[in-house]
Amino acid sequence: MYPTKNLWRIDPRLARRVLLQTITSHQTTSSLPLRPPSPLETTEKTSETVEPVSWSPNPDSTAARKVAQTSGLRRPPLLRNYPSTLPPKSIVDLTPEQVIVELESSLSTRTSQDPRTAAQTSSPRLDQILVPETEPNPLKTAPVPYRTNRIMLAYVQVVGTPTADTPGACLVLHFDDRRYLFGRVAEGTQRLMVQRKLALAKIRNIFITGTVKWDSVGGLLGMILSVADVISLIKTAVDEHNEKKRAKGGKEKTNPAELGLSLTGGKNLTHVLATARHFIFRKGLALHVNEISSDSPAQRQDRKEPDYEDDNIRVWNLPISRCSSPGKKRKLSTSSEPSEDFEESEAKNQHIRESLVKDMFGSNWSLDTLQEVSLDKVDLPAKIFIRKDNQIQPYEGPMPGGSEPLPDIKVLVRLPWPAAKLENIPTATASTESMSYIIKTHPRRGKFDPVEATRLGVEKPDCKKLTAGESVTTKTGNVVTPEMVMSPPTPGTGIAVLDVPSQDLVPGLLNRPEWSDPELMKGINAIYWISSEEFDVRSDSSILEFIEKHSSLKHFFLGHEVTPNLLALEDPARQLIKMNRIDPDRFPVPVYSEKPASSEVSNGLVSASGDRMMLSPREDFDTEMTVPVLDVKKPLEELQTDCADVITLADAARQQISDPTFLAQVAESQADIPDLDTEIITLGTGSALPSKYRNVSATLIRVPGHGSFLLDCGENTLGQLRRCFGFSGADDVLRDLRGIYISHAHADHHLGMASVISRWSTVTSGSSPNLSLIATRKLQTWFSEYASVDAAIDNSRIVRVLLSNNGLKRWNINSKIGTTITLPGQDGSSSSFLQPEDIGLPRIEACYVDHCHDALAAVFTFPHSGLKIAYSGDCRPSTRFAEIGKGAHMLLHECTFEDSLQGDALAKKHSTLSEALTVGREMQARRILLTHFSQRYPKLPALPPVASDIVDGQPRKGDQAVVFAFDHMRVKLGEFRQAAAFIPALRLLLDEEAKEEEGETEEGEGEWEEG
Repeated sequence: MYPTKNLWRIDPRLARRVLLQTITSHQTTSSLPLRPPSPLETTEKTSETVEPVSWSPNPDSTAARKVAQTSGLRRPPLLRNYPSTLPPKSIVDLTPEQVIVELESSLSTRTSQDPRTAAQTSSPRLDQILVPETEPNPLKTAPVPYRTNRIMLAYVQVVGTPTADTPGACLVLHFDDRRYLFGRVAEGTQRLMVQRKLALAKIRNIFITGTVKWDSVGGLLGMILSVADVISLIKTAVDEHNEKKRAKGGKEKTNPAELGLSLTGGKNLTHVLATARHFIFRKGLALHVNEISSDSPAQRQDRKEPDYEDDNIRVWNLPISRCSSPGKKRKLSTSSEPSEDFEESEAKNQHIRESLVKDMFGSNWSLDTLQEVSLDKVDLPAKIFIRKDNQIQPYEGPMPGGSEPLPDIKVLVRLPWPAAKLENIPTATASTESMSYIIKTHPRRGKFDPVEATRLGVEKPDCKKLTAGESVTTKTGNVVTPEMVMSPPTPGTGIAVLDVPSQDLVPGLLNRPEWSDPELMKGINAIYWISSEEFDVRSDSSILEFIEKHSSLKHFFLGHEVTPNLLALEDPARQLIKMNRIDPDRFPVPVYSEKPASSEVSNGLVSASGDRMMLSPREDFDTEMTVPVLDVKKPLEELQTDCADVITLADAARQQISDPTFLAQVAESQADIPDLDTEIITLGTGSALPSKYRNVSATLIRVPGHGSFLLDCGENTLGQLRRCFGFSGADDVLRDLRGIYISHAHADHHLGMASVISRWSTVTSGSSPNLSLIATRKLQTWFSEYASVDAAIDNSRIVRVLLSNNGLKRWNINSKIGTTITLPGQDGSSSSFLQPEDIGLPRIEACYVDHCHDALAAVFTFPHSGLKIAYSGDCRPSTRFAEIGKGAHMLLHECTFEDSLQGDALAKKHSTLSEALTVGREMQARRILLTHFSQRYPKLPALPPVASDIVDGQPRKGDQAVVFAFDHMRVKLGEFRQAAAFIPALRLLLDEEAKEEEGETEEGEGEWEEG
């Protein structure tokens, strides 16, 4: 078990079983000491027989007090309120809450010690009912009877509807002091929120709908990182403010960052988070994960109690299963329930996952913590230090794995963060449930009647108590209740968010008891229906009947069939349209449609981004904030009117590249470059996290006769493909995909991998092609652990390949160190039974680079033609990389910082523009494509003087050509010179747009990189 100190709680399922077994095997209740003495008990016990009393859920009831008095206890012990003749079957009718009340009457469930050990001798059954528990949810505040009379603005707004690059439907519930997200936090959600200028700072709760898999949580990991960074900034600012106020004796601010972030979702939510332990790490974030693995109170007898409640809203969880009928009582039988061993094992496994997630965000680990180990025990790559003359200095002697003998000395290495210590987590299976929610605001109190209060003899100091919901007693002894002096409270209003990803979930949803509960449905004025790509809710007749039955409610549809594939990210689309006017060959217009696949919507409304449903102070639906459809002609008009100089430069470049002399010079200069039709599509060119104009890292290489390859695969790579090629065109690209290479484990380089492989599995189903996944061992582990809960991924056709200094190794999930099938490496040797071409790969040579643990730069050499492509990933300049890439036909190198930010490049282990170009010179690379830019705005980095000859120089034999990458840019290897001719026009365009952007605030800043 994962070694973390945690609390312990009673598991209702195990407790119910023990409760039943105990009652059936004991005839008296006085002989059931299931635990060691509690602090609640007196030290002296009485042997007096306890009279049987009827069960009461209230431990402070008269019967319970009688038991306490006769047994010498301050509170009644376990089962002392049960008569010896209580029929066992009645235990089945107890809710888990009622069982826990009985057990908690005598068990101390909040202890930092391990109660299993403490109870081994005196409490043989205690270990059967206690399971580890994480900290209680700090975000669930005490419920309130009704809101104050203060009018608060509250509304539901559509963040986005499903499109090619915003695949998840998502809503934001807005209150003055807090925001709540409901829906699918799919890839691209955060980038869309930046486009909508929705602040991350006030998000405290995310309620995930649908089945927990990548199409509903693909953007969650990145969202958590950004929210953590925003909260950290707020906390730092408030701390600095309070420090100044304390020095002056002023009033301090309450730090909202202490609230943290709460996640609610279905089965496997914790598992998905735990799989990311090797590359997700934030300290000091109070992250609470509420994984719904059992029925909500609404499915039990008490529908009045919500599953979540704070001072703004109440939420009822609606878990829908494919394999059970909601609303029916579960019977306690060995045939209908999992075995006790299975339940206990699953509880332990879940504890491991919960502990991992806790350490991923709540650890006090420090980067400066060093551990002393023997030099031969160091696991490379690692930064090694040594004590010398009472000082810590970098170790520079022989290294493990080298040819020189190692000295027998102790060295210092940094400790990994706690969550990363566990190599593997318990396996999980794909969920068959989908999550939906009912959300209601609190009732607002009625108006206080001071005249009536005076008539009843209420004094002024007591008026405040009455408005707070308390009764008061007058001087004459009369009791005045709030209802006597206040008008009836205004009922709360609300909505339902229903996510139905497949048709077999429809019966479970429609048969839920909530729909026939008038008290619960009171105030619900709208239902938002979320569909998947595979299922349209309007195609099911029973859903249409349900909608007709509840025609008094507004019904909003969010699905691929009814919402058009609009250009949801308007600003980058506007920019790309302008670039298309400048250089149409490199910047095609993004694929979009203003018409939905199905236009027949007669029983509801099709939601659009920005639509609002007002909840308070009035109930209303308005389109005042609805995002208008982008007029694709307007960017061209703006370009013509405001940027005439850009058009002039573009026309001059177009004339230059069409000149026969220029074309002849280009052809001669690159006659020795093979495969000139190789196409490079830069799908993501930004660094750290998605921004408005640049998505995170992903580059598609299409080599004629060899297929396509992805170099890194950041979040929403599939969405970028679909926006670039269309849905069917993206599927064609995936059918041709042969491999995905991930340079290192930072989240901005691989969080799009799961959706790409899932879609690849679907479009190639029934065929034989394999897909090679080339990544580090930790990323291979992550993918395998995630794939176990995503049934759409065909693991049997994924070839896992490890990269190391010695070349390639095929990876085996069952082996801790990996299977040793060596492919040709940089030493030129080859394996006798497996060649790269056997699995459709080029020869790959790799070297470690200075960025993070296991970061690699790689060189891909394709057979027959000898085409050589070098990819740096993220790194400081590497001489070794320049050596193995010598003579590369194309170098794709990161260019995170301008030369003026050399200090930032050193601190964050990235390259500047001049450093990237220097690597290209040393490598003698013929074509250089610069990517991975960090600027907030879409301008290009300033060119150093030494770069002018290769950027703006004339074609010549053996020349170099440099091009800056943009999202959705498509450039062929033989057209770098043509692309470079348009750089002056592009630079001027982006400089003009950067001026317009100055002063605007982009939300959600932070970085997804870990050290």
